[in-house]
Amino acid sequence: MFFKTIVNWYKIFSSEEEAKNRILLNKAISMNVGGKKICIANTKEGLFAIQEKCPHNGFPLSNGTCTDDIAIVCPVHRYRFDLKTGRAKSGLGDAGYVYPIEIRQNGVYLGIETTKFSLF
Repeated sequence: MFFKTIVNWYKIFSSEEEAKNRILLNKAISMNVGGKKICIANTKEGLFAIQEKCPHNGFPLSNGTCTDDIAIVCPVHRYRFDLKTGRAKSGLGDAGYVYPIEIRQNGVYLGIETTKFSLF
């Protein structure tokens, strides 16, 4: 196979406690990670990451709020996106790209997939 997908892991917080202190419950912040703007949300089920721009109209999702059903609400048109899958829960059939988050002993990490070309 000529293309290989790998996940690059970036440390975004030194601990889960730091993350939850910086991001209030049911709120989100925007972060630049690996050259991408990403929305990091803190919910009752933990931390989630989704693309920063709303798939519907490009507004910052980090300015929205999270719901009890683990979705983020766009602050402009009130469209809701599932933070686990990225799929729209309301509005059109748009979907956002979600990123994996891992809580490790030495910090909180966010994974970004990249595809590399290789002959071998």
